[in-house]
Formats: sequence, structure tokens, C-alpha cells
Amino acid sequence: MRILHTEASLAWGGQEIRIIRESEGMRARGHQVFIIAPPESDIYQRAGEMGFQTKAVKFQRRSFFSIIREIVRFIESEHIDVVNTHSSKDSWLVLPSARLARNKPFAIRTRHLSVPISKDPFTRVLYNSLPHFIITTGEAIKQQMINDNNYNPDKIMSITTGVNLDLYNAEGPQDVLRKELGLPRTAPLIGTVSVIRNWKGLDYFVKAMPVILKEFPDAMGVMTGDGPDKHILQNAVTEAGLDKNIRLMGHREDVADVLRSLDVLVHPSYANEGVPQTVLQAMALKKPVVASGIEPLKEVVIEGVTGMLSRIKDPESIASAVITLLRNKELAARLGQNGRKLVEASYSFQHTLDKTEKLYGELLRTKN
Repeated sequence: MRILHTEASLAWGGQEIRIIRESEGMRARGHQVFIIAPPESDIYQRAGEMGFQTKAVKFQRRSFFSIIREIVRFIESEHIDVVNTHSSKDSWLVLPSARLARNKPFAIRTRHLSVPISKDPFTRVLYNSLPHFIITTGEAIKQQMINDNNYNPDKIMSITTGVNLDLYNAEGPQDVLRKELGLPRTAPLIGTVSVIRNWKGLDYFVKAMPVILKEFPDAMGVMTGDGPDKHILQNAVTEAGLDKNIRLMGHREDVADVLRSLDVLVHPSYANEGVPQTVLQAMALKKPVVASGIEPLKEVVIEGVTGMLSRIKDPESIASAVITLLRNKELAARLGQNGRKLVEASYSFQHTLDKTEKLYGELLRTKN
């Protein structure tokens, strides 16, 4: 198959990482993958460095018709079989292009976030008419689209972003962050790993730390990631007087080593999530997880089985769950073991590729 992914985002986060990893996996299975993105975007630069054929497009609506003509020519000249769009800006331009192309590729819209979708007629066209099929990154997003927007359930499939179980295994180095921070093994290390955006709820983790420190004075919080709200978050840490107790680690490529170093992963998002890759990665590493009780997270964080759920936007609830896990090592270990089993059974990267490849193949067979 000849597969085209498009992404208008300039940032580098879970959505863009999924596109690249899926592209790598499909290429390894013998398919040819192309990526269209803005030339200044992280995904465009990384895709080129990794040897993917790329095309630079600035997704600007004022150039609507000229961009559509350009993309139609690309789809036709490269004989694209499947077009998969990932953000709103590229979808508005690429999905019509796919429909206009003479070789008639299948058009797919992947929905990564649980942000409520507008019910206006134009948005309905974007999701219900232009794509042949919709992929969501979690069952909760799929159900939201069916229940809230009345989209056709026969045209929507949930394919969660899976975990590379070879990379995310519990046998690797356990103390990478502790060595960097000069932290003894006896000191609890609690952390977050995510893009730093306001809806990730990271300020609630900051507010939870003083409560945790009352019970575990030598505990350290680490927040790994970068993003548009990094300076706001650093200011919140400083204003709370927690500069010695919480460290912002910035963007890291060694996420598996970071997660192995933690005693507990906290994921306090309160909106917009699919099923976060970080949560599944921590589970694959047998790490206990404390996550907010929004629907996408509840798909994988099963209270008392694979993790603990905190109330949304509630620092006291976050702190209580973390303290419970730090006090009860047997519970923490059991949740970690169960999390690994869940990921192995249903959320491996191979599962993601299998479901995606099967869907693409079935769509192409209906064409033939």
C-alpha cells in the first residue's frame, strides 16, 4: 500500500509521535509511507531525517484552491491508496483533495482528542461526508462522536496508540533520573511525562506536592516534557516555594528510562485526551499510575486493578492516591503487574499496526 499521512501541527507531542511510529511500523511491513506537513514543523523535519518521502505544505485557508490543486497532483502522481489526515487544518484541505483525485484513494480522518466537536453543518461534512472512515485513539472518543454528534458507528473504529513492548520493559536501567538528581533510592520519586499544556492539569500535581511532602518529606517530583505553558508551570512551582522539591526536566528522548526511575506516574489531565501513550508506557514498565477520572483514562486505568483514579482537578485526591501507593508497596506492585498484563493483551504497538493494516486492506478490497 501507498499511504499518505498529513499533519498541520507545528508541535511535537503524542499525536505527532503516533504518526511517525505508525509510519515506521507500516514501512517495516513493506508499505510505502509519505508525509505532508508544514516545512517548519517538527514532524516534517523528523520524517525527512528518517528517510520518509515528504512534501512541505503550509495549510493556509487563504490559499485554499491552490493548495488543493497541489495536493491532488501529489496524490495522483504518487498513486496514493490511503490518505489519513490528523488535524483540523489539514483535514479541511486534504480530504477534499482525496475526493477529487482521479485515482480515488480512501480518505481517513484520525481523531486524537476528546475535545467536543461542533455540531454545525460544515463540521459535519468534515467528519461524516468527506472521509470514508474515521479512526479514533480511544473508545471514549468514538462513543462521544456517536452519542454527541450522531455520526455513523459503522464508519468509526477505535485504534489506541500501542506500546513498543521491547523498548518499554521493566528490565532496563532503574535509576537514570535518581543519578542525575543525586537522589537516594529510598527517596520517593513521583512524576509526570507529557506535553506542557494547561489541560494536562500539571498545576494540580504542583498543588498536590505539599500534601505528599507532609507524609514523605524527602519525596521529589519531576515533570518531563516541553510545551507552550512551560514558563507558566515553572512560575507556579516557584510561587509555591517548591523549586527544591519539583524539577522540570524538559523534553527527553529517553522516556522509558525516565518512567523506570519513577515510583509513581501521575497523569492529571482534565480534558481533550485520547488514551495517553505515557500512561500505557508506564503500565508496560509495571509502574503504578494515578490518573484523573476522565472517560478516556478510565478505559485503561481501572480503579484498584491497573491503577488509581483521582478526582478531576483535585490536588488532595491526587496526593491521597500517591501516598497510598507509596505506603503500600504490595498494592503498587500488584497494580504494576496488572498494568503490564493489560498492555500485553490489548495495547501493544503490534496490535495498533495489525488493526490499522487490516482496516486499510479491507477498505482497499471494497474498492477492488
